Amino acid sequence: MTTKDSIQEQQAPPAVLTIAGSDSSGGAGIQADLKTFMAHGTYGLSVITAITAQNTQAVHSASRVSPNMVAQQMSAVMSDIDVRAAKTGMLADAEVIEAVATSWQSALEIRGTAIPLVVDPVMVSTSGTQLLDADALTTLREKLLPLATIVTPNLREAEALLNMAPYAIDSVNAMRQAALQISTQFNVEVTIVKGGHLQLADPGTVVDVVYERALDNFTQVSSARIDSVNTHGTGCTLSAAIAANLAKGLVIADAVRNGIRYVNEAIQTSYKVGRGAGPVNHAYALCTMPIVRPTLYNPHPFTQYLKDNSKGLWQQYTQHSFVGQAAAGTLSTSVFVHYLKQDYAYLKHYARATALAAFKSDSLGEVSVLVDAMQACVRESKLHVEMCAKWGVSRAEMEQEQESWSSVAYTRYIIDRGMAGDVLELLVAMYPCLLGYGEAARIAADDSKTLRQGNPFWPWISAYAGDDFQAAVAQGRQVIEDLVSRDILGPQRLKRLVTTFCETTTLEIKFWDSALEIN
Repeated sequence: MTTKDSIQEQQAPPAVLTIAGSDSSGGAGIQADLKTFMAHGTYGLSVITAITAQNTQAVHSASRVSPNMVAQQMSAVMSDIDVRAAKTGMLADAEVIEAVATSWQSALEIRGTAIPLVVDPVMVSTSGTQLLDADALTTLREKLLPLATIVTPNLREAEALLNMAPYAIDSVNAMRQAALQISTQFNVEVTIVKGGHLQLADPGTVVDVVYERALDNFTQVSSARIDSVNTHGTGCTLSAAIAANLAKGLVIADAVRNGIRYVNEAIQTSYKVGRGAGPVNHAYALCTMPIVRPTLYNPHPFTQYLKDNSKGLWQQYTQHSFVGQAAAGTLSTSVFVHYLKQDYAYLKHYARATALAAFKSDSLGEVSVLVDAMQACVRESKLHVEMCAKWGVSRAEMEQEQESWSSVAYTRYIIDRGMAGDVLELLVAMYPCLLGYGEAARIAADDSKTLRQGNPFWPWISAYAGDDFQAAVAQGRQVIEDLVSRDILGPQRLKRLVTTFCETTTLEIKFWDSALEIN
């Protein structure tokens, strides 16, 4: 066997393309994009549209790359490499923009499939230098924006795109209207109007507005405002992070939310470079473990990683229509009683799995928490018995209820994970039940439309939204985060844990689905 034969070829990460200018200070442009792509576990490609001489204080000069060379770069890259997503940044002038738009359309025609394109309409540098003239702005509107999947203007860029007066966008409501107009006028699927320059009543908060045209839906993403001068290249970094997330297969809503959080945390962990507006820390997530260290605004990074990589399953679970109907008081009583009986049986197996986790643990502190969790299962089962009694169902009837196939599949899967894996894998398999019930109940409890008075299902919601259960969630979450902090999670082990989390989240969804299906 030759050395070449003995080397196992690794699967390539998804490729992401940046079409942008070069920043000699390394904080913005293609340099920021490539760092962001790597931090997200993707393979970065670049098409350079302009070369700048700049530092953290100013852009001293800029030279565009010829439109023909830009087109050649795009053709060379896209004819050979499976680009999964792309972004644009600084595009210099109208001719370069036209070359990019024409080359992109040609590449898509040859490929025969759509590729997400994130357009960051860069017009002014952080230091205040104008980077796009009037002719270029017109070409951007007419040629490139209609090709975009997502466009990410800040307030001043949104105003320019819509021919509005400077500083006309002066509120979150005005941001919403601008996002709607951009998506409608330029046929863009998603518009993100970035609110970093908007001063809110709460000075410690930044709000970004996301408009999804197909759903006619607005989402306001709030983040902590970080008091830092190190914000050079934040727009480039955000669009690059979103493109990388799309290349990895995340749905648009998750790709955007994760991208915004990545930028926020990169600002939090930034360091001083130069004497002006320094860069963010693109590499804050690159350490010996794939899971980052806890930060002030992301105190539970492993938990967040699991949810972020659930490919939309987590939102589907925590916003399930079973809980929604219970919150509205419209859930069928027979459906709810059936669910209570099945969940009563499920809790027995969940308690067994908790005991198995305690057996596998070598920490008395963890064992103590797990013993508390077993006792919580007993208390939870009593709630089920009490609620069933109100509808004339006795404990004896609950004990005799035949376990549904959805329950059998779910509980045996958890036990199997516990028998085959270590304590962390078992706890991750059990995690969606604990974490998800807590989150789903809090969402319902915090919703002003939830019916409380006269709603027979409100005691069920309030029990999981209450302090006792939320404290149990916090305890269980901390045990898992502590285990991860002591572990070296290689790529394969992390992938297996994510798969386990996603599979049990799916089983939770099916558990509620099966209850609704009895009608």
